[in-house]
Amino acid sequence: MKRYASVIIAVVTLLWCFTLSACGNKYVSHYNAMLMVRENAPNKASVSFDSFSGTYVIMKNKSADEVFINYEAALGEGNIKVYYDFDGEKLSLFEIGANGSVEGKTEAFTGNKTIYIIIESDGKCSEGSFSFALEKSEK
Repeated sequence: MKRYASVIIAVVTLLWCFTLSACGNKYVSHYNAMLMVRENAPNKASVSFDSFSGTYVIMKNKSADEVFINYEAALGEGNIKVYYDFDGEKLSLFEIGANGSVEGKTEAFTGNKTIYIIIESDGKCSEGSFSFALEKSEK
């Protein structure tokens, strides 16, 4: 009987742990990378890598002010698509290919909603550098 109770408690505990860890994770990172350096502060995020393949999610924060995302990116080899999600819809921010670079900013966001930046590679990429900064709009 003790063994049966221990098994039930172990199963319930595992289910409880998996349930708690899945809450609030709208997007999930899954990638292979070498020499990857990451920063994810409240108002800025960056990632640099020697090689990368997969999906990486950064800048998961909220802002009550009117803000925009200022971004810069460079890539040596491969293709990467970068998306953002502010209001529950995954929208394209930019695409970058081999030996490419890009910089710009989004339109202004208003409201207390979570902002996600999603970086997705189209196969193996190398020598990448991406930075994003959340800045208040000037009214």
